Amino acid sequence: MRFGFVARFTLAIAVFVMIIFTFKVIIPVITDQIRDETIVTKEPVDVQEKLPDFGGISDVTKKKIAFFDFIRPGIEKANARIMLDRQYLLSIKQLLHNGGEIEYSQRLEKITQYYRLDNIELSIDMLNTLLLRVDIIPRELVMVQAANESGWGTSRFARLGFNFFGQWCFSPGCGLVPSSRTDGANHEVEIFVDVEASITSYLRNLNTHNAYQLLRQIRAELRTNNAKIDAKHLVIGLRNYSQRQDDYVIELLQMLRHNKAYL
Repeated sequence: MRFGFVARFTLAIAVFVMIIFTFKVIIPVITDQIRDETIVTKEPVDVQEKLPDFGGISDVTKKKIAFFDFIRPGIEKANARIMLDRQYLLSIKQLLHNGGEIEYSQRLEKITQYYRLDNIELSIDMLNTLLLRVDIIPRELVMVQAANESGWGTSRFARLGFNFFGQWCFSPGCGLVPSSRTDGANHEVEIFVDVEASITSYLRNLNTHNAYQLLRQIRAELRTNNAKIDAKHLVIGLRNYSQRQDDYVIELLQMLRHNKAYL
């Protein structure tokens, strides 16, 4: 059963890629999507002593190793925090399943609010809905997306605001304004205090935004079938992360394959 499920997902990804390759040109593996001149409306954080000079590393292999070594610890810490909350929710669910009575604790209320499910009556169904959101994102997927979105840590948004994932904010003065922003648009590129804050915000985005429901559904099915939560299965769920959609998914798949030795 487990093998059949994983095999179906792998086959679906292969078919997905082959169909798109039929109609589109293969995209370069290493890109810098958001490298852009920016207007600073919020004071940039002091990143000089915290962010390595990735742009000064001419050797591609050394640059990749340095970038992944830099961002990996923050991803592992963020996923570990998520798993602690997930185990807590699973323990509450088990108590309810066994007929116990549970009331909202301060911790449970904090989790539901953080994952944007506040003011919902506590029940097994509610916990199942919450558990769809309170789960990890594979480290390898986070690493390659950070590399893609930040140009391997060299983009202006990474260098000025620890923004490794192109995350937007919408309050005037909340971040950096891209000079290429469409007339009438009000988004800015958010500034973070450090790389861990950027990772935490990114994970919350994937775990709560409606655009990534498919990613969460795939992850939940993998959980149900006791299959590994891995990058190659979840990457399709990031189709809506970029306006390039299918091309973007292909690019991430290429990066996962070409950087396997470093991940």
